[in-house]
Amino acid sequence: MELDAFVFSRRGTLAQERATGAQDEEDVMAAVNRFTLKPLKKEEVALFTLDLCNNKIDRHFSRFPEEELEKVNRLTPGRPLMERHDLTGTLPRGTFFRSQLHHDGGHISVRPEVYVLRIDDNRDFILNIEGGVYRETSISFSFRKPECSICGKDLRRCSHIPGRQYGDALCHFIMRDVVDVVEGSVVSAGSQGTGFVSQERAIPMTASAALNRAREEFHRPVSLWSAAWALE
Repeated sequence: MELDAFVFSRRGTLAQERATGAQDEEDVMAAVNRFTLKPLKKEEVALFTLDLCNNKIDRHFSRFPEEELEKVNRLTPGRPLMERHDLTGTLPRGTFFRSQLHHDGGHISVRPEVYVLRIDDNRDFILNIEGGVYRETSISFSFRKPECSICGKDLRRCSHIPGRQYGDALCHFIMRDVVDVVEGSVVSAGSQGTGFVSQERAIPMTASAALNRAREEFHRPVSLWSAAWALE
């Protein structure tokens, strides 16, 4: 009997990326605008690069093989960035607009880019990422088979237990047959137990855009309030 696919989440980290040239800025905004209803300008968005998942054994004793990371990489663009894995009470903060596999020796990770609108509702969210308070991420996805690393069978149908040593081998399960990527989330602590620095991907503003933003801030109304006034 074929077992149903189930949803799983795995944590990663926010990564930083260097600033790029003018031609790449055009390519970036073209990629962003594939997912918008109207074209956005570079000063209207904050862009970040995230590590969502990789091929290491994590704290849950699970692991992605490279071929499944390739699937995740293809499925990530267009998916939402959430604040925690709350799909019922909150709406997305951003959208993943492109992704690549990042190779560092034998370490492979899915490294997508996400855009977040520079609107009042997202101001604190962006500042917390830029300030290193929101540093880690988690991916929610579905897959069909947890393959036992010891015997190669479906882990739900064998006697091996993830986390136990069998001879020289640590039992873990290999996540096979990824079906879909549901979302990526910003979370408080990743399953790999390491801290990473986040930094907004820099896209320089034009002089006119910077001047317009300064003018808007200068002319923004100021609200004055005192507790004593409330008693009058």
